[in-house]
Amino acid sequence: MSSIQLSDELINDIHQVLTRHDPNTSDTGVAVQYLSALTGVLLANFPNYTLDQKKEFLQQLYGFADQVLTDSHNEMHKPADNDSVGIWRPE
Repeated sequence: MSSIQLSDELINDIHQVLTRHDPNTSDTGVAVQYLSALTGVLLANFPNYTLDQKKEFLQQLYGFADQVLTDSHNEMHKPADNDSVGIWRPE
């Protein structure tokens, strides 16, 4: 797959477009359903690809999305950057 550039601005712009189309996309679960459906429609329109090739690509996209999810989750939940470890107790 090619290299892509995600930014907060891109994510917010896409979410705003979805919300203009359907205010229910303020619910993240609804927003990701739209994105998933769009992925299916766009893949269905890939010219010169068989259904099996499109499904294989969809599986690759799932793996990619899974890795992005894991990386993003870990980044958001990583411990604060400091040198302290444990709890100091006076001797």
